[in-house]
Amino acid sequence: MKTRTTLIALALASCAGFAHADYTFSNVSANWLDWSSNTQDRTNKGPFGGKADFAYLEAEGGMGGNWGDLYGFVDVENADQNTRENGGQNRRYASKVVARVNVAQIGNLPVQAYAHVYDFREGKFYDQNRVLGLGTSLSAGSLWVKPFLGAHQEFKQGAGAHRNGMMAGWVLGFPFKAAGQDLMVTQWHEIEFDREDRYLGMAKDGKVVNARKLANNGAVSLWWNATKSLTGGLTYRYADQKLGSATYQRALITTIKYNF
Repeated sequence: MKTRTTLIALALASCAGFAHADYTFSNVSANWLDWSSNTQDRTNKGPFGGKADFAYLEAEGGMGGNWGDLYGFVDVENADQNTRENGGQNRRYASKVVARVNVAQIGNLPVQAYAHVYDFREGKFYDQNRVLGLGTSLSAGSLWVKPFLGAHQEFKQGAGAHRNGMMAGWVLGFPFKAAGQDLMVTQWHEIEFDREDRYLGMAKDGKVVNARKLANNGAVSLWWNATKSLTGGLTYRYADQKLGSATYQRALITTIKYNF
């Protein structure tokens, strides 16, 4: 497994920021991802093994202060499985580190240096996305939104590490109460555009084709903080021209978290 670079970066970022953090959070979770039947029907025609439902374990954490914020997670998908040749139910590893550092201020609006690294491993296959650019943090009442725009580099098996267009996106959160319960809606969304041809080979209708140069990838979640320690969630996961398939894909994720 070659996730060491990302894991080391997450550890270093955590050590650097912790002493000056105004807030921190961390949790572990168990998750079940259920692909829609039409997503499975479309992708199972492809040469990459198709989409199969799976369980995954996640460790997640973050911190923030007047300097910006840091966030990261590590996932182990199909933890009870070994790596197989035919895909689908292989053990897989995914991790991500996101850093936003305040570099300037325009009125009440912070200008942030933005960077993220997303790393995915399955057997000998690897795909790492690196983004470097600018972002900001906005808020209105309980709603907060953190958009970004950056240059995108991709490091992928068989294609090497090269520029792969640009990426824009955001994360947002909206905590609220209903029927006396603490709830929150969150979303993350990424838009890739002007992608390079060397990274566009994906499955569609039983063959490899070039996906579009524009792609969307994200999720919308509803969280219920049942207690200080336990959180339940339902997530609508979606992707278009991503995840190895030149089609639209959707899934429902059920989550139970333990908050430290």
